[in-house]
Amino acid sequence: MNFRLVRSRSSVPRARSLLRAKLGEWRAGQEAAETAELVLSELVTNAVRVVVPGDRMIGVRIECRERGAWLRLEVSDAGEGRPEVRWPGELDTGGRGLLIVDALAFCWGVKERPAGIGKTIWAEVVTPAAVPASTMVHPSVMS
Repeated sequence: MNFRLVRSRSSVPRARSLLRAKLGEWRAGQEAAETAELVLSELVTNAVRVVVPGDRMIGVRIECRERGAWLRLEVSDAGEGRPEVRWPGELDTGGRGLLIVDALAFCWGVKERPAGIGKTIWAEVVTPAAVPASTMVHPSVMS
């Protein structure tokens, strides 16, 4: 599933709604769906906030395998630089998005877009049943 969003705060709930509808079609489990919604929300929020030239849109791609037990979420933007996990203080009101993604996703990372403008941040969400016990280490990946 692929779709594009305008760079607006209203795109965050729109992305969740589109994801929820598609996961319903795919009959994904509740645990994977809730986790995927939160991860996608954080990725889209970051894409909305990044400074980009002109009226560039946000691209979203969602891939499902094993009846929703494995989901890959990709959010592309035209912004420069690479996102970094930050460790905000207790009183800071933002900056926790990638910490949340890192805690909830099986793995995640960043890749350059093929056209050379911007980047794609991806995250994989899996249910415990989809991963053999020997690989259930939390491998945060920045590639």
